[in-house]
Parts: sequence; C-alpha cells; structure tokens
Amino acid sequence: MSVLFFIVSICGIGISLGVYSALRRISLQVGFLVSLLMMTASILLLFSNNLWAFSAGMVFHIFGITSMEVILNLYVMQRIPRNQLSKFEPWRMVAAVVALSIGPWLGVYLQSTYADWLPYTVAIAGVILTLFYFRGLGLHRLEIRRTRTASNLIRNIKRFLDQPRLRLAWILTLARSGWWQLFIIYTPIYAVHSGLGELWGSAIVSIGSAWTLTVPFWGWVARRYSLRFLMRTGFLMTSLVTTAVFIFAGSPTIAVALLILAALGATMLDGSGHVLFLRAVRSSERTEMAGVYQTYRDAANLAVPGIFAVLLKFFSLPVVFAGGAVWMTAAAVTSKYIPKRM
Repeated sequence: MSVLFFIVSICGIGISLGVYSALRRISLQVGFLVSLLMMTASILLLFSNNLWAFSAGMVFHIFGITSMEVILNLYVMQRIPRNQLSKFEPWRMVAAVVALSIGPWLGVYLQSTYADWLPYTVAIAGVILTLFYFRGLGLHRLEIRRTRTASNLIRNIKRFLDQPRLRLAWILTLARSGWWQLFIIYTPIYAVHSGLGELWGSAIVSIGSAWTLTVPFWGWVARRYSLRFLMRTGFLMTSLVTTAVFIFAGSPTIAVALLILAALGATMLDGSGHVLFLRAVRSSERTEMAGVYQTYRDAANLAVPGIFAVLLKFFSLPVVFAGGAVWMTAAAVTSKYIPKRM
C-alpha cells in the first residue's frame, strides 16, 4: 500500500506539471468537465474490490483533484482582483478544510449505518451539483489568456525557478503543507504509542483541525498588519511549540496540549491561503506557473513520509516532531524575504 501511495504521489506531480500543456489545447470549460469526469470515474473504480481497479481509481482521483485545483486557481486569478485576494483566500481555505473534515466522517457514517454504496452515491451527486454550480456562476464563459510561443515543460520549470517570489511561495507553502502532513499522519501514531489509544489520536486531529474556523480572522490580521508579519509569526510559533512537543513527548498529556497549540500556529499560516503565489505570478504565465506551483502538495506527500521513514529506522517516534520543528524554523527565517508591502 505504501508503494501504491508513492506511485500515486509521483503521478500527482506529473499531472500538475502536465495540466498546463493540455489547457493550451483545450478550453478551461473542457478541462473542468474532464476533471469532473475523472472524479466520477475514480468514485466508481474505488468502489470496486479489485486491486487494479482500486489503484486506477486512486490515480484518476489524484488526476481529477490536481487538475481541478490548477483550473480553479486560474479562475481565481481571472475573477478576483489582486487587492481582494487576501479577503478571498482565507474563506477558500475554510471551505476546503471543512469539506475535508466532514467528508471522511460522513462517508464512514453512511457506510457503517446504511449501505456500502451510499457514500459513493453521495460523492457522485456532489460532482453533479458542482457542474450545475459551475455553470450557474458563468465560469464556462471564461477562457485563459493564450500566448503565441510554444509551451515547454522544462522551460516552464526553469522559468518558475528563475523567479524568486514564485520560489518563495512554493517553499513556504510546501513547509506549511508538510507540517499538516506530519500532524495528520503521526499524531494518531503517537497517541497509540503513548498509550492514549486510537480514539484520542483521531480526537486530537479533529480538535487541531477545528482551528481552521479562525482562518478568516488570520486573513484579517494579514490585511491589518501584513502577510509577512502573519507568516513569520505563524512559522515561528509552530516551530517553537513543535519543538516543545518533542521535548515533552514522554508526557502525553502535555504533548497533546502542545500539539493542539501547534496546530493553531499552522492555522495562522492558512490565513495566507495562496496569496503569495497569486500575487507574484504574471498574468501571461498563469497557466504554466500554476501547474508548477501545484506540485507542492504531492511533494509534501512524498517528502514527509519518505524522510521520516528513514529517520525512524534510527530514532524513536518523537524524532518526527523534531524534524517538523527544523523545517518550520527554516521557513520562519525564509519568510523574511516576503515583500514588506504584502
């Protein structure tokens, strides 16, 4: 199963980098419809008990989600003025996290209480509703701005890396996403290893994720005091508290309280959304750069379990918190390069 998740993450990076090339040949509307079609196909395949069908379903799922996110970023850049991004992005983050929080619980509840097929039916209904909502907003009439020059994958990656503000946005978003990966994966494992049990592990993750409801407030803080202030504070707080989790890992009660507090620091970072990228990218390069930027998610999915799998061969479980504290400290230092006017 670990190998399967690794392969799926690699596919996600490839899809993120390849979506922009496809969008130069088809319309945004067609791209959106293809993403919905892939999501529907993934739901049907994931319902299968066959391993190969399930594997294909995971690949289709990551294709649908990744391409959809790239396309939605393009729509945001076309419809939301730059000076409104800091207000819009926190609410987008809230909507995404609330859906991710409710979805797994609702799926398990419907499957265990009513029928195995019901969660999949609800998921397909959600895809259909998304299509109607998409047309209701009039997004099918929007198109991307096309350039006359040919698109090249390697050239666009190089172009992305040549722009300091895009590099900065990718690195800081990777650090934030990586910490949430750490929290979601290793908090339940820590709860079991420390004797708290699986139920406590899931409860800690749920309580920590509940801080997401404060994201609009952190968006206001960014507008009031600057995005740079918010992100430096968030990274610093998360790194210090995660270090404390490592120190007090032998005392589960203290460590749990600290983990929940660290999640608040990470939630402060969510208040920035994708504003760093959205304000840095040039309008003529939106499609290409959005695809490259989107690889942060799958890079985090690969890097966090991969690095910790190696460390855990030599050290005990609390080393994951020390590792998370190190990269969040590095991100706190790096965030000084965020332009002061942001």
